[in-house]
Amino acid sequence: MNSCKRVHPSDAEGIVGRSNSKASILSQSPSELNVAIMDMLNVRQTPTKCDILCRGNPITDAGKRKQMIKMLSVVMLPVLVITGMTANTFAIAVGNYISSSNVRQLLVFSIELGALLRSIQFERDMSALYVSNIKPETKDFLLQRYPDTDLAVQNLSNWPKGDDIISDMETPERFLSYLNKHRYQLDVYNQSVEAELDFYSNIILVLLKWLYDSVSESSTGSVWKDVVAYQEIIVASELFGRERALGVSFYATGGFASREKYLLFIENQDRANITFESARFYSQIAFDIYNAELAKNPNVSERIEEFRNRIKANNYSRESASIKEAELWFDNMTIYQGVLTRTQNALALTIDKSLAKESQEELKSVITICIVFGVILIVCPLVVFAVYSLTSDIQKYSISIANSTKALNKEKQRTDMLLYQMLPKSIAEMLKRREQVDAEQYNESTIFLSDIVGFTAICAQSSPLQVIDLLGNVYTTFDERIDVHDVYKVETIGDAYMVVSGVPKRNGKRHASEIATMSLDLLRNVKRIEISHLPGIRLKIRIGIHSGPTVAGVIGTKMPRFCLFGETVRIASKMESRGKANRIQISQATRDLLLAIGGFDMEERENDVVRRDILNAFPGMTGRTYWLRNVDGLNRRASEHSSSSETEDESCCTEKSGGKFCII
Repeated sequence: MNSCKRVHPSDAEGIVGRSNSKASILSQSPSELNVAIMDMLNVRQTPTKCDILCRGNPITDAGKRKQMIKMLSVVMLPVLVITGMTANTFAIAVGNYISSSNVRQLLVFSIELGALLRSIQFERDMSALYVSNIKPETKDFLLQRYPDTDLAVQNLSNWPKGDDIISDMETPERFLSYLNKHRYQLDVYNQSVEAELDFYSNIILVLLKWLYDSVSESSTGSVWKDVVAYQEIIVASELFGRERALGVSFYATGGFASREKYLLFIENQDRANITFESARFYSQIAFDIYNAELAKNPNVSERIEEFRNRIKANNYSRESASIKEAELWFDNMTIYQGVLTRTQNALALTIDKSLAKESQEELKSVITICIVFGVILIVCPLVVFAVYSLTSDIQKYSISIANSTKALNKEKQRTDMLLYQMLPKSIAEMLKRREQVDAEQYNESTIFLSDIVGFTAICAQSSPLQVIDLLGNVYTTFDERIDVHDVYKVETIGDAYMVVSGVPKRNGKRHASEIATMSLDLLRNVKRIEISHLPGIRLKIRIGIHSGPTVAGVIGTKMPRFCLFGETVRIASKMESRGKANRIQISQATRDLLLAIGGFDMEERENDVVRRDILNAFPGMTGRTYWLRNVDGLNRRASEHSSSSETEDESCCTEKSGGKFCII
């Protein structure tokens, strides 16, 4: 027959050991264990940041790697800086070279697009002339322009694509079909001059947008002003083309049909002049080329100005309509547009030459940088290998010290683990720093006490090893569950389990809710524990909780313990001893805190005997106690009430000031 007696707390801790490392530590003799603990408390102070940065342990594997990294960093840092600068310069040079090549390709495309614009402008002017004065000779002029436009479309090296492309211009084939359809319907629908101008002008606006988009997508670098001037010349050429078309209509019909057309002509002329002056402002090269081309046709400007003045006077009538005048105006404006076209092409060639020169220079830079980069890639591994070999040779001399250091570190970890089991980590760290740890008053705390119901009877029916296995299973389960709550395990003595919240880490008013939630969690999990050697007997625990002030401190120098003192501990013990199996009894103080927090299901315990017992033991209390049943979110049902009487089996559950203790 086994009996129940008290044992030392250190023996109780040994029952619930979790790992081989703990078992190894606990297998030491008491004197060796004391020496290990005191050695842990006398470690030197934590190294400073400067020590961590400048010093290292070349013995351990991690220290070797760190030291190797430091040595290689001294060598690699300037190498990486040079490599990075070289790579950056290389990337810039390659980017500039690619950009220059792209701009050159876009310039070729813009020249092709400019030729298409001129062809459509000519076709627009001839179409307006034909509509305004339908005669065989004007029809011949128009038919001569169709093949030129078709050829310009076919000569485009690429056709723009995108979501904003209108359906009739998605491909060259669809665009030509769109043009031919309009050409065939010209005589059928008797189009007006305004309709013809709008039809072709809308097409020209799309082409101009393509031109702007293609140039704006590239980085033009140092020639951006010339590129802008190039664009402005193309736009000015289109505006002069509109002016030419309106002038043809004026001379062919003997005047403008409305004042709106007259104002449109004046506005178009002003916009053309402003745009061209903008081109001359951006690029001196464009201005010089224009003057050189205009000098080849010295009188064209005067003749055009004379024709413009006639149009501005607007004194023509229907009878004064003249195809010959319209042809002269068209020819002079065509000559002037030819000047703009040659200026445009010459400027494009000048830009292309500048970009070609820049491309050659960038290509030379790329080649030079590649050579330098290759040399760096060859030399760098040699330097790194030399430093690596030197550092490795130095580290080989410390192999014998490494083994001793590793053994010392392992022993330190073991003693740390044991120390943190005996004391809270914060207090243990204070002792290791040789700081004085005084007892401390905690005004806000909640204490949990539990024991196993009928433990004496279980001990009587079990062998010593079976009791040890049972307690190990129970407390391992408890230890795993309390890790998820803001609580601290104070101690286990036999079948008694003590936990506190709010000590040593203060947590405001949350201590009551943390202990209450943990208690419900433990009660739910303990029901799953089976006593394997006693089938049919279910494990039951009794839980008591009280909230109030307490004093905590470290007691003793040999096997030091973190202990709690005060009336709160005694009341929590009374709550546990006067409780019921698989029930959680809480005091009035704890109940008030949980009510303030909310979410907890509690009911008052109606028992005058228990109330008088509490009042006799603690005159300052109200004597009211409560059952904690559930909490929102715990996902469990309230514990089933037992129909047994309020009295418990005193044969196995006798209250003691220090709890219940069992030794086999």
